[in-house]
Amino acid sequence: MKVTVDFGKTLGRYTDPTAMQNSTLRYSPPKDFPYFLSRALGRAKIMRVFITLDEYWDYRQDRYYPDYDIGVKRYPDSELHYLYDWEKIVPAPSGTRFRDYLISHAENADELLLNVRRLEREVSDGVISYKQYENVFERAVEYCKSLAPNIRYIECCNEVDIRPFGNLNADEYLKIYLCAFRAVCRLNEKHLYPIPLEIGGWGVAEPFVHRGLWEEFLERLSRAGLGEKPIGFYSIHHYDKYCNQHLSELGIDEEARSLCTAEKFKLWLRRHQALIERLGLPDCPIFLDELGRTRTTGVPDDSLRNAAGILTYLIASAEPEFESFYMFPWCTFHNPALQISFTQFILDEHGRYSATPNGIALLMLHRMSGDRVWSKVCDCAAPDAKYRAQAVRGGDRLWVVCSNPSEQNEVFEIEVLQLPAGKYRIREYLCDSEKNNCVTGTGSGVPDITCAYERQSKGALTLSAKAGANAFALFEIERK
Repeated sequence: MKVTVDFGKTLGRYTDPTAMQNSTLRYSPPKDFPYFLSRALGRAKIMRVFITLDEYWDYRQDRYYPDYDIGVKRYPDSELHYLYDWEKIVPAPSGTRFRDYLISHAENADELLLNVRRLEREVSDGVISYKQYENVFERAVEYCKSLAPNIRYIECCNEVDIRPFGNLNADEYLKIYLCAFRAVCRLNEKHLYPIPLEIGGWGVAEPFVHRGLWEEFLERLSRAGLGEKPIGFYSIHHYDKYCNQHLSELGIDEEARSLCTAEKFKLWLRRHQALIERLGLPDCPIFLDELGRTRTTGVPDDSLRNAAGILTYLIASAEPEFESFYMFPWCTFHNPALQISFTQFILDEHGRYSATPNGIALLMLHRMSGDRVWSKVCDCAAPDAKYRAQAVRGGDRLWVVCSNPSEQNEVFEIEVLQLPAGKYRIREYLCDSEKNNCVTGTGSGVPDITCAYERQSKGALTLSAKAGANAFALFEIERK
């Protein structure tokens, strides 16, 4: 894979694509983690956080638990009306309770996106009434907003198109969304928040596989009589391995199946734009607020495999089509036994945070600053070739990041054009199955990247580095 970079041709300011971040309640981190994360990746522009209504409120006793123990069951599975994702939930060893979880994330982010989930089946099946649900939803959001005034976005439900999160149809979801909409409107009117709440959803898990479900919801929403702005943002999720597998198994959407991931997103955006224009719905931001390449696994190799793909998706985010399309990679911190494929940071045996390949990929992108520089990927026939490299120039410093999201060995060859005469220091930071990989190789144990090598150069510059399967690298070229 050859990458040609023209140092003299800038393309506009580089926007850090790592500023949209995800937390989790399935394995909540220690309360000092959000501060650590802000030091490593910068203060989040939007951090996605959660409240689980069945843990906040026990409908059987009509009792509220404002500072609940996260992930601790009050009833055995046999007594639950619906299991949801409880079978995969492990209380975090940190013992972090809800207040500390929410406040610590709020203190280290500009704004929060609060996802409110669970009880979807109880209300849809009539175990609790829609009036009860609406009241609990309103009370939960009001409580969270009192703890974290920088909550802006309220996401109604999470992945309710699949079994672990309710398996709702479009009509069932709309009824729940209407409860949430009314609750948020009342809260804004009651409190006149300096940062008003915006309601949106629904975090659909498989927007290509469940395309009809998504479109039916929007059609129903357009007829709901909610005024000019019935929704403040749209949210979807995408895990490419699942998407490709399910589309192939079902034999549907050949157009999407033929595309690389970034081009899938562009296709989805074209379809979405055409739909909302036809329905008269508002042109609001779109949050791709969960994003991954692989399956949900504890398989060590999947960490590197996922990271190599995430790099290409975030590189693609600089394309003009994605101006109002925001990507949130899943996930800053999670149970490594369940989701080493996605988690970005883990705790080592000494209680220190270490960056996995997913974290290293984001650290590389965060390190760059300045203006994007023209670059072109050649000698690569992959459909995502154009998204496998990116160059950024800050003054006399140049960064070039390259990814090899394939199972084949590759060589990164970089040629820099129009580099001013002078002496340069070149550093290479490689992440592969061995280097900068605390999962399957060696990691520094700190939120940093170990330099593979450093050398000096004068004048014209050509670089070459071996890249194994799913390896990626950052090259830092600095004038002395």
